[in-house]
Amino acid sequence: MKIKVRLYGELAIKHGTEVELEVKEGARVEDVLKILKISDSEHHLILNERKVSKNHPLSDGDTLKVLPVVYGG
Repeated sequence: MKIKVRLYGELAIKHGTEVELEVKEGARVEDVLKILKISDSEHHLILNERKVSKNHPLSDGDTLKVLPVVYGG
């Protein structure tokens, strides 16, 4: 199945702003993070405009956004 991954910040510089991936049936968000070598602890994971955990299952045609956590003060 195919999914789109939209990346922001340094990840966009490294991989491009949008990547289309072919993943196996039953794949989860964490599988995509492993493929792209991205830490889930430093990013917000948004699947089809809803915040999800790394354990969330994927479906064909999903769009996953990976946004960096921003700190400030």
